[in-house]
Amino acid sequence: MAEYRISGIWKDPNNVVTHYAVHLRTKNANGIGYTIEHAVKMTKAAAVALLQNQQNNAKTYLWNYTTAGWSAGGDIHVVNANPPFLRTNHDGTVKDNLMHLIDYGYVY
Repeated sequence: MAEYRISGIWKDPNNVVTHYAVHLRTKNANGIGYTIEHAVKMTKAAAVALLQNQQNNAKTYLWNYTTAGWSAGGDIHVVNANPPFLRTNHDGTVKDNLMHLIDYGYVY
């Protein structure tokens, strides 16, 4: 089973998500804590395929401006539409929804 974090998105001119910033999260060799890898820019289709594998799971990855660090947000799952897409569980907050993550298209 692999764990992932998604920290941001890229959108096209129509405001549709095209890519995700996906980080692999692994347990440290000494069994204490976790390492989260640098983001990989992944197409929407590739991210969907990654999470369609029942062995994988993902959460949003949120930057906390107060502590200047990252923290896990909401669970992400695949919605089997045509085409399938990713969504967070609706919890009444907007801060950890995918469309509210960092828009890396403005960064690079």
